[in-house]
Amino acid sequence: MRITFARITTLILSITTIVAFAQALKGVGGYLFGKGSPPLIIGGMGAGIVCAAAALKLWKYYLSLIESE
Repeated sequence: MRITFARITTLILSITTIVAFAQALKGVGGYLFGKGSPPLIIGGMGAGIVCAAAALKLWKYYLSLIESE
């Protein structure tokens, strides 16, 4: 049960990382049209980095669960 939960949570965090970085790119891309958004860039980068770090940490935990079986 814990293995499945760790795997699914890692998947969700990975997808959230991609979405957050896409929001940051959206903020940067806005400068092409004169509507750049620094809060969107900062929020997207911050959330992306936090979610990526959490996913990596959880992935290491997941691998340790697999090894212990």
